[in-house]
Amino acid sequence: MLERIREGAQGPVAKVILVLVIITFAFTGVSAYLGGSVDDYVAKVNEREISRADFDRAYQNQRATMEQQFGEMFNLLAADEDYMREMRAGVLDQMIEEQLAIELAAKMGLSQSADSLRRAIRQMPEFQINGQFSNDIYLRQLSNAGFSPTMFRDYLQEQMSRVALMQGAFGSEFVLPNENERLQVLQNERRSGKYAVISAANFFDDVEVSAAEIEEFYFENQDAFRQEEQIQLAYLELDFNDVIASIDIDEDRVRDYYDNNLAAFSSQGSRSIAHILVEFGSDEDAAFARMQDIQNRLNAGEDFAELAATESDDIFSGADGGDLGLLERDTLDPDLEDAGFALSAEGDVSNIVRSEFGFHLVKLTELNEATTQEFAEVAEMIRTNLAREEADRIYFERQQELARITFEVDHTLDEAAEVLGLSVQTSPWLRRDQPTEGYDAPELLRQAFSDDVRELGLNSELVELDERSLVVRAAEYQAPRVLDLAEVTDDIANYLREEKAEQLAAERAANQLEALLAGSAADLEFTEITAAGRFGSELPGAVRQQLFRMQLSESANYVQVTLANGDAAIVALTDVLPGVVDPEQEERTKRQLEGQFAELAYRSLMDALKANAKIERRRL
Repeated sequence: MLERIREGAQGPVAKVILVLVIITFAFTGVSAYLGGSVDDYVAKVNEREISRADFDRAYQNQRATMEQQFGEMFNLLAADEDYMREMRAGVLDQMIEEQLAIELAAKMGLSQSADSLRRAIRQMPEFQINGQFSNDIYLRQLSNAGFSPTMFRDYLQEQMSRVALMQGAFGSEFVLPNENERLQVLQNERRSGKYAVISAANFFDDVEVSAAEIEEFYFENQDAFRQEEQIQLAYLELDFNDVIASIDIDEDRVRDYYDNNLAAFSSQGSRSIAHILVEFGSDEDAAFARMQDIQNRLNAGEDFAELAATESDDIFSGADGGDLGLLERDTLDPDLEDAGFALSAEGDVSNIVRSEFGFHLVKLTELNEATTQEFAEVAEMIRTNLAREEADRIYFERQQELARITFEVDHTLDEAAEVLGLSVQTSPWLRRDQPTEGYDAPELLRQAFSDDVRELGLNSELVELDERSLVVRAAEYQAPRVLDLAEVTDDIANYLREEKAEQLAAERAANQLEALLAGSAADLEFTEITAAGRFGSELPGAVRQQLFRMQLSESANYVQVTLANGDAAIVALTDVLPGVVDPEQEERTKRQLEGQFAELAYRSLMDALKANAKIERRRL
C-alpha cells in the first residue's frame, strides 16, 4: 500500500483519493473528537484522548471493510477471538499513529490554504448531486452530523496536513542509480547446475508398519482423529429462476403497459441553475437592499457570473459563477427550487427570492426539453419487468405455502413436495467448520445444526437465500466423536509407511552425497539446470531456493535438500551468470526500492514518535 501511495503521491488523483478517505472517516462520526473531552477513552496520546466512541466507529469500519473483502468467510475469522483481538489492537495503533502525525505536522507548521480546503470540500461526493457540489447539501450534512463549518474546516485542516506530512516523508525517499542497478543484477541473475531426486515412493513397498506402531500413533494423536459433528440433509428448494422461466408475457400485455404508463418513459427534461446569495446577517433589511442593488446592476447589463463571483455570499458556487448544477426536486431549499422551475428560457433570471439562508437571484443556465422513448426501445425491458413482477408474486405465494405446510406437517417433506410439485433432494455430508460449497450460507448451517433439526428430527424454518428458499430436515446425523482405531488403521499405516519411506530416501541421499563429496561416482540420475532464473516454477521450489543460496566454488559443490512432497534431492551449482540490467525494468525496480525505503522511513518515523510520546492505552 505504501508503495502505491508513493508512486502517485505527487499527483492530483492521489491527493483527491486521500482526501476522500479522510472524509469517509469524518462522516462515520468524529463529533466526540471535535466536540471536546470524552470521559470514556481507549487511549491518550500526549494528553489528547481517543474516545471509545471514535474507536468503536473505526473498528466497525474495519470490520465492514473485512466483510466486504472476504464475504461469508469473514464469519470464520470473526469466530477466532485471538484474531479479532489483534484486529482491535491494530485499529487502535493506527489511530495513535494518526494522532502522532497530526501533532508532528502542527509542530512543523504544515497547513493548507483556504483555497486548498475549499477545493477539497467541493470534490467530496457527500456534498454533491449528480457530480456537482451543492452548498445546500454541504450545510445540511454538517448540521445533521453535528458539525459547524468551522469545526469541520479545523478537522479537515489537521487531516490534510497529516497527509501532506506523509506524502513528504514518502516523497523524500530516492534510489541511487547503483542501487537500482544492483537490484536488477540480483533479480536477473541466472544459475546453472543439476539436481537428482531420490523418490520416497521407491522405498514404500520395502517398509513395514506393525500393529503396535499403529496403535501407539493412534493413542498419541487422538485429536487428529476427532471428527466434528456432521449432518446430511433432505431438503426442498424453491428457486426464483425456475419460477421466472415459466412465465410468458405476450406482446399485447407489454403494449398495454406502455400505453398506460407513458409518463414512466418520458423525460421531464432537465435544467441547471446558478444563483447569487446575500445572507441575512444581523440586518435583514440591509441584506434585501444589497440584493436590490445587485439586481439593478444585473438589469443594467453587468454579467451574472461576475456578480456571483464578487458579490455572492456563497463562496463555493460564487467561484464558479454561482453555478448550482442540475436542478431536481427535494435537493435544494423549496423556495429556491420553485424559482428555478418557474423560469422558462435559458438566461432568464428570477426576481428576488427569500429562503432560510438569505436572499437569492436565480438564473436558468441550461434547459433540456422533455423526451419520450419509443415503444420498440423499451418493449424488452417492460417484458422483463412484468415477468419479474409476476414471478415475485408467484414465488412469494409458493414460498409462504412451503413454509406453512412444512410447519404444519413438521415430520416430513413429502406432503409439501407433492403440493408444490417439488422433489426432495439430499445434500452431501456437511460440517460446521468445513461447509460444502453451495451449502455454506450461515443461515442454512444455523438451521441445519439447530436442535429442532439435529436432535428432534423436525423440519427447519424457511431458509431464505439470495433467490432460493429452502426447508431442510436431517436425513442422517453423526455426533462429534473420535474415530475408532479400525476406521483409521489404513490411514495411519499409510502415513507411517510414507514417513519411514521419506526417512529411507533421506538416508540414501545422505550416503550418495557423501560419495559425491569424496569424489566417487554416485548412482544417481541428474537433471541439468541451464540458466535458471530466481523466479519461476519449472524447478521444485526447494531446489531453486537452494541453488540461489549456494556459492560457486572450484571444488565439488553439492547440497542435500528435502522437497515439499517428502522426496530427497541433491543439488549442485556449476555456473553463475550475473544479471543484466534491463532499461525497461528500470522504472519498476526503482519504484519497488522506493516503496521499500518509504515503508522503512514510515515505520522509523512512527517508532521515533512513539518512543518520545506519552501514550496511555486502556483495555479494549
